[in-house]
Amino acid sequence: MRNGIFVFSIGLFLSACGGNEVEKSEFSDSFTVSLDTVMVDAGEEFLYLQDNLFLSELNAEDGYLINFNRQEVGAERINLDELKLDYLIPFEKEGPNGIPQYISGFLLTPEEHIFIWNYGFYKIFDQKGNLVRDLELDKLAPKVLGGSEVYPSRFYLDPENPNRLLGHFIKWEEKSYFLMDFDLEAGSYTEIELPFFEKTQVYNTDILHEGNWMGSYGTGIYPFSNSDKIILSTNVLNEVQIFDFKRDTLYTKAWDTPLLGSKRSYLPPKEVDGQTDEIEEIRKMAESDISYGSFIYDRASKKYYRFSHKSYFGEEKDEYGSYVPTRSDVYLSVFDADLELLAEALVPELSREPKRHFIKDGQIWMYLNVDDELGFVRLRVE
Repeated sequence: MRNGIFVFSIGLFLSACGGNEVEKSEFSDSFTVSLDTVMVDAGEEFLYLQDNLFLSELNAEDGYLINFNRQEVGAERINLDELKLDYLIPFEKEGPNGIPQYISGFLLTPEEHIFIWNYGFYKIFDQKGNLVRDLELDKLAPKVLGGSEVYPSRFYLDPENPNRLLGHFIKWEEKSYFLMDFDLEAGSYTEIELPFFEKTQVYNTDILHEGNWMGSYGTGIYPFSNSDKIILSTNVLNEVQIFDFKRDTLYTKAWDTPLLGSKRSYLPPKEVDGQTDEIEEIRKMAESDISYGSFIYDRASKKYYRFSHKSYFGEEKDEYGSYVPTRSDVYLSVFDADLELLAEALVPELSREPKRHFIKDGQIWMYLNVDDELGFVRLRVE
C-alpha cells in the first residue's frame, strides 16, 4: 500500500439555482481536501484494467466492487475494506449460463446477484456464474425491445418494490431517450419520455461516410440512482432531469455558476466527413470547453458530488489520431440532498479528469492504474 497525503484550502465563489428559474446568490467559503493513494493486492492474478473499471459496480454496503472482464468473459470481486482480490467469478460464453462477451451493463441486486443486460438479454446470475432468473424483458415488450433499434443503457431497482424495475433506453435513429417502468409481477410496462435531452442535440455531430450515417460524436448521458431518485445528467448542460421513485414525478434542476456556467459554449458542426481528420479537431474544441461529469452520492452525509473539467492540448496525437491532453482543470461541486449547490471549486491537485470514481467511507475513491496494478486515489472533503 502506498500512501501520500496532501492538504490544501480552496476559496470558493459560487452561485446556486433550482427548478427552471435561475436565482443567483453569491458567497465565499473554503474547505479542506486531503488525498491519499492505496493499492489493491491481486495476489497472483492480473486484474482487468483495460476498460479503466468502466464496467464495475459497488455492492450496497460499499464493501466490494465487481469488475467485469470482457476479454475472459468473467468478473473480479475486489474487497475494498481489505484492499485485495476476493475471488474471480466465472461466466460461460454458451449454454444455459452463457452471457454475451460484450454487455451493455450490470448491477448488483439486494440479494447480491448480478443482473446483466444487453440487446435481447436481461438475466440475473449468482456470484458463481449460475443463472438465477431470465427477466425476458424483450418478450414482455417485443415492439420496443425486440430488435437492436433501442439500446438498454441502465437499469434501476425500486428499493421498496422488488417487482418494479426501471430502465433507461436510447433510440438510435431518433437520438432520443426514454425510461421504461416495468411491473415484473403483472408483466406490464409504461414508457416515460425524456424531452429534456432534445436541447442537447445541438452538441451532436453526425459522422458520414460517402454521404451515409456511420455514427455521431457529442453529448454524453450519465444516468445515476441513489435508491429513491434517478438523476440523468449530461456533459454539455449544467442541468439534470430527475425521476422521483416515491412520487412518480419527473422534473429538472439547473445551475448557473461563475466557474462552470450553465452550459458548454462550443457548438460543433452538424455533420462531418468521417474520412477526414475533422472529427478530431471537433473533439479537441469540445474537450477544451467545459465537460460536466456524473453524480455520485454519499449516503452518510446525504451529499452529492460531481467533477467537471476542461482539457488543454498541444499538437501531440495518439496512435488513433486523437489529440492527447497535456493537462486538465478539474472542478468539484458539492450538493445537498435536494441538489442545492453548497460549494464549487477548482481542485489544483488533480491534473486529469477522474475516470471511474465512487463514494466509500465518506471519501471519493478515484481509479488509478499504477504499472498495470489497481490503485485508488482517495479524496476527502472536510
